[in-house]
Amino acid sequence: MTDRNQTPLAVKALAVILGLFSLFAFTGSVLIWGEGFILDPPPDVDLTYPIADLVVHIPAAIIAALGLWQMRAYGYAAAYFVAGFYTYASVEIFVHVFQEGPPYALEILIPQILAVLVAIALVVYLWRIRDRFTR
Repeated sequence: MTDRNQTPLAVKALAVILGLFSLFAFTGSVLIWGEGFILDPPPDVDLTYPIADLVVHIPAAIIAALGLWQMRAYGYAAAYFVAGFYTYASVEIFVHVFQEGPPYALEILIPQILAVLVAIALVVYLWRIRDRFTR
């Protein structure tokens, strides 16, 4: 493998972060973020976010992580999809949190701020090295 096709450390780090986010999202979604178990949820719990994580976020982030690690074009494309998903979901959650007013739940805000920072890193950094991804 030539130097040009080797995976940069920053791309590997982003792949690991996406893998960790997937693991955390899977655990949180299955446990409905501490409110029960997804296969037997309490009647008043909204399942929108856990199901979106299980059906959209987790598979896309895993595909992106694997593809980025290998510097494949599908990883690049999936990473952009994940960045868009993180941005959309974060804005929705920020609006919801701020509409409810203080005290703001740090356990909600911190992961979403991290997701936005990862989305920015995915878009900005990957765009700069886009020609290094192979088919």
